[in-house]
Amino acid sequence: MTAKAGVRQDDSGMRLSLGEKLGYGLGDTASNFVWALMMNFIMYFYTDIFGITAAATGTMLLVARATDGLFDFFVGAVADRTRTRWGKFRPYLLWLCVPLAVVFVAAFTTPAAADPVKLAYAWLTYNLLMLLYSAINIPYGALSGVMTDDPLERTSLNAWRMGLAQVGGIIANTSFLWLVARLGGVAPGLDEAQKIAAQQLGAQRTVTLFAALAVGLFLVTFFTTRERIQPPPSQKVGLGQDLRMLLANPHWLMMFVVGIVNITFAVIRGSAGIYYLKSYLGWAEDDGKIAAFFLVGGLAMIAGAMLTRPIVAAVGKKAAFIGSMLFVAATALPFYLIQPGQWVLVFVFHVLGMLAAGVNATLYWTLLADTADFAEWKFGARSTGLVFSATTCAQKAGMGIGAAIAGMILDRAGYVANQVQSATALQAIVLMMSLIPAAGLAVLAAAFSGYGLSERLCGEIRTTLAERRAEAGSQPR
Repeated sequence: MTAKAGVRQDDSGMRLSLGEKLGYGLGDTASNFVWALMMNFIMYFYTDIFGITAAATGTMLLVARATDGLFDFFVGAVADRTRTRWGKFRPYLLWLCVPLAVVFVAAFTTPAAADPVKLAYAWLTYNLLMLLYSAINIPYGALSGVMTDDPLERTSLNAWRMGLAQVGGIIANTSFLWLVARLGGVAPGLDEAQKIAAQQLGAQRTVTLFAALAVGLFLVTFFTTRERIQPPPSQKVGLGQDLRMLLANPHWLMMFVVGIVNITFAVIRGSAGIYYLKSYLGWAEDDGKIAAFFLVGGLAMIAGAMLTRPIVAAVGKKAAFIGSMLFVAATALPFYLIQPGQWVLVFVFHVLGMLAAGVNATLYWTLLADTADFAEWKFGARSTGLVFSATTCAQKAGMGIGAAIAGMILDRAGYVANQVQSATALQAIVLMMSLIPAAGLAVLAAAFSGYGLSERLCGEIRTTLAERRAEAGSQPR
């Protein structure tokens, strides 16, 4: 093949600097201020601070996820068709970071109103938050699919993403309850109503701080990243054809199912976590153990993300992904047997599980980018935004299903906010932390053995696509 002027014939244009990986990862630090609270505290916030029942919360979260799925597809399709001097996906970080921050604060603000009005307000603000989260996070996720096509560079990029996401998670998870108390003025001697009012104020102020940090970090990502992979110059594909290609991609379909099931069980377990620590183990908000639990878990997940590249180099992406799911399942099982005084075992198995979860989360986005490459290779058209948006839709569906299941279990087990819990409620919380997610992940790992994008096929796809781009003169300069 004759080299064209300005066309690279090696992989140097697909190598990413440390600064670009760091800048990209900070975007997920920003996103995780929202995501961490949605995963670990939203159920607790609505039941124990905002003041609605677990059943009402679970129903709201499920319906919200069911109604914004089409919006996710719309965001991905629009992003794929966006043309600016900054690229397809980067501009959304600039345009939407401030609106997301404003609605984030509104969602954690409790209005002084009657219960029906409060419930309506919760529905409105939570739905707006998730819509704006999609509108910024889908283009952000798709950005990783067009920054490089080198498999190890892509794995490394997503490792930085997952590692830095956990920095946001650590900050949010370890400081949320502490900041709520400090910024709200929670103090000994307050009666129950005064304490709840103080927590409501503290939650609003805490999220205002998180939102401001998120805006700054999204802007860092915007200014430090670059889109290298462009769709074929002749590509003119309608949304209907995009969707047909998506549904004809068996590898994406597998990742879609994985996204729903994986997040469903993660949310069930995450929702139970704060109840498990406070109600079952008896840990107080101010004794340091709860903050330490989230801190060491976040650090372990960062370590797992950073270990992903050498693990993939040794065993391949598919085997590493299956192994990580099985390991997370195995470390969830002991929580069924742990007794309230055995805090060392709580930390040991939590750290081991989060280490594997870091590998799993990193590989999920790497495997997803591979399915976008497969679609371009097989159909001659690239729809990275739609691939990522549809999978984000799957994750949010899992988030809604998981929250609904968690709310239903808590409600039927007789959970009562801010009270000593019954033996039935405590048993339900323990099951949500242990056997339920362990069984679900074991089944999912077995199903994923049918995933068909092997390392060999991915290598062939990458080589063919590089040749096509070189011939079209669309290789990055």
